[in-house]
Amino acid sequence: MMSNSGGKVVSDDALRQALEAAQNEVKAMRGEMADMISRQDALKRTHEEALTRVKTESNREVVTAALRAEAVRMGAHNPDDVVRLIDLSGVRREEDGAVIGVAEALDHARRDRAYLFGERARPGVALGTTVAHGAPRPGGAEHFDARVASHADYEARKWQFLARS
Repeated sequence: MMSNSGGKVVSDDALRQALEAAQNEVKAMRGEMADMISRQDALKRTHEEALTRVKTESNREVVTAALRAEAVRMGAHNPDDVVRLIDLSGVRREEDGAVIGVAEALDHARRDRAYLFGERARPGVALGTTVAHGAPRPGGAEHFDARVASHADYEARKWQFLARS
């Protein structure tokens, strides 16, 4: 059977072959699309795992820094040892970045392992050893001799002078 479309004669076999070729192309595109979707899902999973790992590591570092700082304030002999030896189950970092449970964990460690701590660090005012001095006065302006200054110094001073004007 022959088809006559617009003056062009096309056989049924040619149409069937064109249809099969188009269907094969659609199947190939669907396969590629499925591969792309699976790769995208794999990349999303990898990204989420990496993001979770980075958040966990950063939370651990922030909690450790907060514990060290508080241990120093509480008079720890070696804050790193204190951080390694205390129970961290009650210490966590909130979504807003605040670290919760630091004081409680270190108070508990101070009670249980007093040998890790000395006296609490107190400011000099509390001890009565601080002598109040007046605020330091600024020194006079430094003399500048443009005749002996390097070109770079001269240019810098010139632009400082012009900026004040």
